[in-house]
Amino acid sequence: MTTKHHPARLYVKKLKDVYGGYKDFYVLLYGHDPESPNELQRFINYVNRGSYNLEFLEMLVTKTDTKGITLEEFILGKK
Repeated sequence: MTTKHHPARLYVKKLKDVYGGYKDFYVLLYGHDPESPNELQRFINYVNRGSYNLEFLEMLVTKTDTKGITLEEFILGKK
């Protein structure tokens, strides 16, 4: 599996679209607007690269509607 089509990355990018785009998704997760255009750009790069850390995964679980998806589905794309 190439990292370009990694299921976790695709899932997070889909969540970003559901929640209105990068800026709105940032506000949902962090609770405030990005402090600078560079901060928003770093977030965009982070979402697109898909190398998510545990803190980010915790925010996804607590602040988005991820109910019903298993860890296996998120990481491997299997149902």
